[in-house]
Amino acid sequence: MNLRAKFAFSIGFLGLLCLMLPGSARADLVGTTVTGSLDFDADGLNFYKPAMGFVPAGYQNSAGARDSNTVVIVGGNEFGFSDGLNTDVTSFSSTGFTFTDTSITAGPNLNLILTMTDPAFTGVSLISSTFPGLTFAISGDQITVDIPAVNASAGEVLTASFNVTSTSSVPEPSTYGLMLIGFGFLGLMMAMRKRLGLGIPQAS
Repeated sequence: MNLRAKFAFSIGFLGLLCLMLPGSARADLVGTTVTGSLDFDADGLNFYKPAMGFVPAGYQNSAGARDSNTVVIVGGNEFGFSDGLNTDVTSFSSTGFTFTDTSITAGPNLNLILTMTDPAFTGVSLISSTFPGLTFAISGDQITVDIPAVNASAGEVLTASFNVTSTSSVPEPSTYGLMLIGFGFLGLMMAMRKRLGLGIPQAS
């Protein structure tokens, strides 16, 4: 086996390994820009804006960081809110986000409308939720989550996790595998044609 044939065999073998790897196309949201809104009872106020005075330190939307409700996704603690009664946090990963509401004191929570807007968003699905009656939708690049009012006990934690597809999706390993196999077979065929003398004759 000559060097070119060995190279083609190696490429094909790597392709087969990629095909055996589990996985599917995944989003890669880290590094994209998202604008967040936290609205209670549809009053038109956005409590994810630090100017409202309810964003604690340690979040991307806090005054000590981006100082805005438009932030770059870094992979955690993008948006925070706290009014002494509840703490609400939206944290992103490379594939989606989780919204967490922690009741500091017992009592009724207001109807909550969460919106996340990112030009990279193309789809959303619910992974899990402990919020009773939660609904969600996507329109264009904006995801809206509607959480009905609920009576919560002190220290109660409610969460909802979402998977988000995006324009920055990374192809699944099998896609790379098929490409490698294709290149490998192409190289092998070229090597065999040369060995058998089946190349295109040169003009004299």
